[in-house]
Amino acid sequence: MNRIAVLLIPLALLSGCQSMKSEPVSTNRSIYNGNNSLLYEVKNQSASTAQAMQIAAGAYQAGELDQALYQYLRAIEMDPARYEALVWVGRIHRERGNERLAEMAFSDVLSSDPDNPDALAEMGLLALAMHQQNEATQMLNKAALLDQKRQGSAASMAATANLKVDAQSPLKVYNGLGVLADLRNDFTSAEAYYRLALKIVPRSAQVQNSIGYSNYLAGNWEQAESAYKLGIVYDSKYKSLWRNYGLLLARKGQYEQALSAFEQVESRAEASNDVGYICLIEGQLEGAEQFLRSAIELSPSYYTTAWDNLNRVQQIKRIRQPGLTQVEAAPTPTPTPVVTAVAVAAPPVR
Repeated sequence: MNRIAVLLIPLALLSGCQSMKSEPVSTNRSIYNGNNSLLYEVKNQSASTAQAMQIAAGAYQAGELDQALYQYLRAIEMDPARYEALVWVGRIHRERGNERLAEMAFSDVLSSDPDNPDALAEMGLLALAMHQQNEATQMLNKAALLDQKRQGSAASMAATANLKVDAQSPLKVYNGLGVLADLRNDFTSAEAYYRLALKIVPRSAQVQNSIGYSNYLAGNWEQAESAYKLGIVYDSKYKSLWRNYGLLLARKGQYEQALSAFEQVESRAEASNDVGYICLIEGQLEGAEQFLRSAIELSPSYYTTAWDNLNRVQQIKRIRQPGLTQVEAAPTPTPTPVVTAVAVAAPPVR
């Protein structure tokens, strides 16, 4: 556990002057990096590893990530071989966007337990999110092979049709392998992995989102829409589903429906900017101008982003004006739109 000390800001820097009484600070606690006031509120709550894990799980479910982090670290302090706790530390950091710290936590587990399936899965998904496709493939393949071994199967990853799954198989691993196949434009393999994932959790909104985006990339827009709609039935709060569904609707020219989809996860001003952006990249300049002006009117705080995109629309319009010579048009560059949330790939995590 020596590498834990370099993962995050030392606790001593977080503590400030809350107590005049000095107290030894464990290097394990230095990976906390959360709200330091909670350190004093919860430090006596967990007297055993099992209790710390239980409190951490409850805190995570309640969205109290600072306390969850601290309690998982308490568990590690009491039992350094409790790798599940360190995997959770890495997972929370990944969800918070602390990719480097998450990677170091997972690496610490794998340095002691190279075949830890949870750490392999999380490291693979983190690599995928960081666009490190080779490392992601290596980690997720190894996690899937361990799952095959658990089930008594000798199937290789080259023979997708021979892979077996059950209720204990890691959904995120097979879904992640499907996403990797999509990135290779291997939509047949992607479909096979998503079928396996659905055998694990038949009503998974995450997998339906991935299936939808896979079909979107393959140009099968009707199948994509069906998958998104089914995923929304399974989990109407899944933000990536609504964003990808809105993107699809906008690409199909159904702008008002797209606006409604985006509004499920963001303000109307943001949604108007995003639909305007898609209109812009599709060359629908009148629609782009309409939605961007709406974004500006709806939210003064959102004025800058929408105004930047509106300026780009007007630049293109000037370039396209009849009678403008090539020399006159040349000084105006092709605009680069500003977007907030659209064009989101199917997320392999969570």
